[in-house]
Amino acid sequence: MGKMDKMAAADLIMGLFLIVFGGIAIRTSLNMKVYKTFLDAPGFFPFILGIIFIFLGSVMTFSSFRRKGFEQIKQSIKNFQIIYLFSNIKFKRVMILIALMVIYIFIFIDRLNFIIATALYLFFTLYYLKSANIIKIIFISIITSYLISAFFTSFFRIPLP
Repeated sequence: MGKMDKMAAADLIMGLFLIVFGGIAIRTSLNMKVYKTFLDAPGFFPFILGIIFIFLGSVMTFSSFRRKGFEQIKQSIKNFQIIYLFSNIKFKRVMILIALMVIYIFIFIDRLNFIIATALYLFFTLYYLKSANIIKIIFISIITSYLISAFFTSFFRIPLP
């Protein structure tokens, strides 16, 4: 029963997140420029994704309420200890990975060429995760960033920042 309640709480949080994210996606897509018709506009696909996210988030949220997810969240908050959170190695790893993403999005992308920014981000992420030796990490980072750039600019004809 305890494990089921924790999953219900996680579903409630994720469902609410999907609803909010879907709303943001819809709002952002409606603010994108329309060239001929909305079906041809760059905001059409994010608009559809936003609708899907809101629908799936609503299903998750209502399901978690039926499984008493809100009560589990209240119980978790009541038993929460901030000291445990900051001493948890998994929490630290997630925070470092989030920091790397923030640096990539808000610093690297604006100031560096896309291929270089992506290669640096991949290098630091793979190095932190200790996913391979340094030579393989360098190789994977450079090749992957180049392939991503070539694929989007040549195949999809999407200009990258």
